Amino acid sequence: MDWLGIGVLIIGIAFMILVFLLIKPLMKLTTVLESLQKTTDQLPSMLSDVTGQASEVFQKGNETLVNVNNQVKEINPLFQIVQDAGEASRDFSEMALEKTFALKKNTSEAKEFTQRKRFQGLYGLLAFVYYLSQKKEIIKEQLVK
Repeated sequence: MDWLGIGVLIIGIAFMILVFLLIKPLMKLTTVLESLQKTTDQLPSMLSDVTGQASEVFQKGNETLVNVNNQVKEINPLFQIVQDAGEASRDFSEMALEKTFALKKNTSEAKEFTQRKRFQGLYGLLAFVYYLSQKKEIIKEQLVK
């Protein structure tokens, strides 16, 4: 044999040893690729299930939003009524406060009148009643406003 034949024989033996060494890892790689194939075969059905469930969730969410919007539309007049009642009570409170201040002012004027005249006891009461009877029309006008 010549040198070329010996070189090819050595390369062949080395290749055969390499094949024997790689048989076990290649078999394991084959099983891994087969299980990967099974998993990837299931992906389209799993994906369609997930998208179906997602669209179902979105539909339920939209139905819930429509329901909530309808309920808010039904409750909105009730909120307006409460707002109107609040404004009316505030107006009434302001009016009562104004009347109270006016009455306080009138009674303080009567008190000052009795103190100026130095009326006491029964005379002070009579003077106070007299003063209020004099100012009765003014007080009525302020209370009626």
